[in-house]
Amino acid sequence: MSPVHNEPIDKTLQLAQQLHEENKHFVKAVTDIAEQREVVAREDIYARNGMKLVSSGTRLTGKSYERLIAHKLLKPIEQSLSMADTLDCARLVSLCFEETRLVPSLAPLLDQPGPLERLQLVFGDLRLPAPLTLKLSVMQQDRPQLFQHGLITAMISTVLGIRGKLPRQDLQTLALASIFHDVGELCIDPAILRPEHRLTAEERRHLYTHPITGYLMLRDFPEIPPETATAVLQHHERLDASGYPYRFSGEQIGTVSRYLAVAEVAATLLARDGADKRISMKLRLNRKKYDAQAVTLVSQLFSDSKLPPAQPPEEVVMMTRLAQAGKLFEDWIGLRKTLTPADVSAVPFIIERVDGLRMMLLETGFDPCRLEDALTMTGSDDPEIVLEQTVLIDELEWQFKALSREVERKLFGRETKLPSGLNNCFDDWLIKVRQFVSE
Repeated sequence: MSPVHNEPIDKTLQLAQQLHEENKHFVKAVTDIAEQREVVAREDIYARNGMKLVSSGTRLTGKSYERLIAHKLLKPIEQSLSMADTLDCARLVSLCFEETRLVPSLAPLLDQPGPLERLQLVFGDLRLPAPLTLKLSVMQQDRPQLFQHGLITAMISTVLGIRGKLPRQDLQTLALASIFHDVGELCIDPAILRPEHRLTAEERRHLYTHPITGYLMLRDFPEIPPETATAVLQHHERLDASGYPYRFSGEQIGTVSRYLAVAEVAATLLARDGADKRISMKLRLNRKKYDAQAVTLVSQLFSDSKLPPAQPPEEVVMMTRLAQAGKLFEDWIGLRKTLTPADVSAVPFIIERVDGLRMMLLETGFDPCRLEDALTMTGSDDPEIVLEQTVLIDELEWQFKALSREVERKLFGRETKLPSGLNNCFDDWLIKVRQFVSE
């Protein structure tokens, strides 16, 4: 039985099913591409009410879009189309290696005969049904950054799996799941994923569904291992239950999913910062979230990397941000002491998130209320310390932003209601949090 089916039919699953069925953003991408490449219906395309929308052999154009989205389709559209020059497995393997050579810290992997042969065996055995190769071809043309991210994630995760001595079946599953881990984003409006766009609560709900949507796309293909869809479903879950969409924890998360989660973080940081040593530092700050063996392996993978050439923030800026974060924790400690057990049970998600963040800092050697101390004692002459503090600031900003979003979703979505006596106390502290993340 599938992991999704073990869960209650909640709003997130319902939204994912709706996006998967409507699939209007993917249909728009396909019909736009049809203006440049031949896209043909290889069978009749029907609406659920039995109406024939497109006859077999018809070439799609941009004008096909309105007719196709005006109806709920009988089956996902990619199952009824063929596209000229879609990606095959051999080309996919070649592209993985090409993208890897463009990343300085990964390129040496392809110069080692042993690992290269293993990688070629793993990727060479991949088998993809035509609807999925069409999905990837659309992603490559319409969402090139998303496509490249999947290739780099696949290379990193497969290397980790080989070094971690995963069975060959798991390696194949890991490679496939890595390539497809964000395929669910093809159902999301690409405009909301642009860096400059500020997500609304509803748009964020759409983003949080993409692991489920990806799972729904992959689960019914017998040509690929069923664990592939499960790994895609779980790639944003975390061992401490802080992930999404189902807040799985510990043994609920499979080995392949754990390796994929670590590789995806590494690929994201490489693309965003080009700073290899940030990867092990970020994972060390979040070690309860990720598989320990996978973290060790990825840290070893980048252990010989040089420090990033980019200039760190000015020391005064770093000191200010660290002091601001420290004040948030200091105020939190004062607020926490005033809470009764009833108060704690009323807003457990806030308590768990902030207390967990404090504990994470303590366990990694930081005093949450005196975060600027390390920089004060060493100054900005030690590049290792400066890099660590820069990563720390980034991580704190991300964590507090995530907390603000969750508070907004739960309180304004009326999933949770603060006791009247707590409103002012929490409001004052949350205002400071929002000020911190907005600066």
